[in-house]
Amino acid sequence: MDIFYLDTKNFSEKEIDEITAQSDRTFGSLKRQREYALGRFVVNYIAQNFYKIKCPKIEIKNKKPYFSDCNLNFSISHSKDIVLVAFDRFPLGADVEFMRRRDYAKLFDYYKLSPESKDAETFYRFWTEYEAEIKLQSKPQSTLTMKILPEYILTLASNQSFDIRAILRIYELKSPSASTKPKELMSLKLVNASIPNENTVVMQEINTASLEFFDPLNLKTE
Repeated sequence: MDIFYLDTKNFSEKEIDEITAQSDRTFGSLKRQREYALGRFVVNYIAQNFYKIKCPKIEIKNKKPYFSDCNLNFSISHSKDIVLVAFDRFPLGADVEFMRRRDYAKLFDYYKLSPESKDAETFYRFWTEYEAEIKLQSKPQSTLTMKILPEYILTLASNQSFDIRAILRIYELKSPSASTKPKELMSLKLVNASIPNENTVVMQEINTASLEFFDPLNLKTE
């Protein structure tokens, strides 16, 4: 199982606008437009440059995107500045959330849950597990929850029974840092046409040993 994410704070407005302009869908909100375009950019870029799928085609089944011509599965998630895509050969669901300040006691009461601690981490562990299961569209056989960044929690859910942590690889996509040409991110147009571009993104592997992992969360119901 492989995870690829980008932090939009590490990209210029010009780079983000370059991707957004290539979007195949239009939304009323610029924020939603960017999230969609960046998610599809990561899917296309990784499919071609990591998994070597020449012309990935995406179709929607039961409101979930799939590659129409290969068995590689993916799940897209975004929250605040992070856009993330998880890939696996088996169906999966991924959800990442920024832990913003909220009235957590009130939220747990609303969902009729009675955890020992009504704090941000407990709530977002619950919420990402809930959302990842919805995206999986079946009962998870394996789940993994972690802090992928200090203020972000991620849950992965699979329909297969295995130790996700043992097979997990995480990569951050970064804007190119060194080039003799103006620093510009490869556009969706170039990605889809498989045109080489020396100003491509940088793919940096993250050491999972440094991440904080959580045991499955068993919340009491009232």
